[in-house]
Amino acid sequence: MDIHDSFTWDRARSFLPFQLERLMRTSGLLERLRGTKSAEDLCRLLLLCALPKASFAAVSEWGREVGIASMSASAVFFRLCEAEQFMRECFLEVLLHAASRGSARCFGKYRLLAVDATVLCGPGATGTDQKLHVVYDLGACAPISVDVTGSEGGESLARPEHIFKPGDLVLGDRGYGHARGLNSIIEAGSRFLIRFEFASIRLLDEFGEKITPKAAADRVPPRSGMDFLVWLPERDEPLRVIGDRNDKGENVWLITNLTSEELSVEEARSLYSARWQIELFFKRLKSLLDLDELPTRDGPTARPWIWAKLVLAALAVVMTDERFSPWGRAHVEFGVGSVSNGSLESDIGAPGRVLTPQKAQQAAQKTATTAPSIFA
Repeated sequence: MDIHDSFTWDRARSFLPFQLERLMRTSGLLERLRGTKSAEDLCRLLLLCALPKASFAAVSEWGREVGIASMSASAVFFRLCEAEQFMRECFLEVLLHAASRGSARCFGKYRLLAVDATVLCGPGATGTDQKLHVVYDLGACAPISVDVTGSEGGESLARPEHIFKPGDLVLGDRGYGHARGLNSIIEAGSRFLIRFEFASIRLLDEFGEKITPKAAADRVPPRSGMDFLVWLPERDEPLRVIGDRNDKGENVWLITNLTSEELSVEEARSLYSARWQIELFFKRLKSLLDLDELPTRDGPTARPWIWAKLVLAALAVVMTDERFSPWGRAHVEFGVGSVSNGSLESDIGAPGRVLTPQKAQQAAQKTATTAPSIFA
């Protein structure tokens, strides 16, 4: 099927909530229809706001041209201001379709997840305006949990939106290497492999003494990795710390509650390198729909606009059945080779039409140019 044929409104509508008007009313977006004939037309109009380089004036004009609305630019603005909850619910509905197409394959007996956050900034920003927090299923090549916060939303495994279960194996970078998050994921019955620094977390040795960064570094051989047991304060069960060096000779630390039988030192390096796919997911969102170019820093349309962008991105996935495969690319932090011949290749698969990283930018541009036909 040609990609243009897959982008039609009827097809897009099939992935959105069935009762659009009811959802609009319960979310406070719709009290009565003004300037549009139906809730479906209003939804299409608001999604137009999320197209790359769209302005409210342009959306107002497009709405008239395709016959779905007769609204001024200011009317479109005020509608979008009230659309945050509605757009979030639409995204979660499309996300269910994307997740249902995923693979059940895992790393051993565990579902492999990556957790990360990315910063979104508005015009003239000197710091963080909004943060997008994501839990990404590496087997299904799709997000399973998404949240948007302001600059106060820190990276944490203990975020209430991040629901982990027994059978999950979570990969995270240094932003998640803190005791509160690790305790939360242990209590959920999940497994983890998290990068961390000894200066950021209190870990104890077998004698109950705090392990200092220098004492830990002295344990790592010059040319090979190693592991040893540590304890979180007030917890009886030990954790494993895996230490290695990158190409620059710097220490790199991972902490896990997997046993050495489940995950060797060598496998840990390759497994952790798989988390780069969530960064590719963020990169795709930003290149596909200009997600990193907020029209306002923290105005009333900032978060509705982000959720509308996410709806379009999710529709692009389910309507074209594209996935990005992470396998076959090395992760530079450890300086290890390709994982394409390792255990990940045999245990994890990407469903749908798999795109290599080299073709990712091409596909994103192609999808972006055809997305407006959803609304024609």
